[in-house]
Amino acid sequence: MKEDKMLPIWKGLGWLAPVIFIAAFVDVQMLVDGVMGEDFYQQNRWVKIFSLVAIALFVGVIGLWLNVRDRIWRVHSETGKKTRPPAHTFLFLPIEVWAVIVPCVFLANDYFQQEQESKTLRYLETPRVNDVYFVDFSKIFQNEDPIYKYGTMMVITVEDNQVLLKSSSHAYDGKRGLRKDLKLGEIKDASYYNNQVTQMSIRELLSYYKEDTLFAVYRE
Repeated sequence: MKEDKMLPIWKGLGWLAPVIFIAAFVDVQMLVDGVMGEDFYQQNRWVKIFSLVAIALFVGVIGLWLNVRDRIWRVHSETGKKTRPPAHTFLFLPIEVWAVIVPCVFLANDYFQQEQESKTLRYLETPRVNDVYFVDFSKIFQNEDPIYKYGTMMVITVEDNQVLLKSSSHAYDGKRGLRKDLKLGEIKDASYYNNQVTQMSIRELLSYYKEDTLFAVYRE
C-alpha cells in the first residue's frame, strides 16, 4: 500500500513569513493602543496601512536577504554540473513574494469594507420600507436574552426622520443564523416578524450602527 506524501507547507525558513506578519500585527496593535489609548489602532485606518507597509518591507528585506544569501550557484568539482539550493518558501512562494501578496489582500479587503460601510450608512440615512436591519436585541431592548440576542428588524413605515420597525419573532445565539435565513429568503416574509412596533429616529439608527448594535442592512 502506498503512503500518501504530504507536500510541505514551507521549505527552509519559509515559516518566517506568517510568523512575522502575525506577531508584528499583534505587537503593533498592542503597542499603539498602549501608547495612544484603547481601540486607537482599530479606529484609525492610516495607522493600519502604515503598519502594514512597514511590516511588509521588513518581511521583503528578510526574504530577499535569506534567498540571496543561501541560494548561491554551486559547481560540482567532478561533473561540472551547476546546482542551486531551494528557496525559502511558504506555500511554494518565496518569502519576499508574501511581502507583496499580504498587503494586496489586506488593501482589497479594506477597500471592500469601506465600500460596504459607505453603502450601509447611505441606507440608514435614507431608510426605505422593507429594509431589514440585523441587530443585537440585548442592546436595544431591556430583559432580552443575553445569549439568543441576534435578530432582525424590518422597516414598515418611514415618516420624516422617524422609522417604524417590526422585530423578528425569534433570535439566534450567533450571526450565522441570520445569514442562513437571509440566504433562504425567510427574513423577507412578513410572518417572520411579530406585531410589536418600535419607533426609532434616523439619528438613533446611525448611533446603533456606530456602536455595532446594528451591524448590517439588507435592501433588495
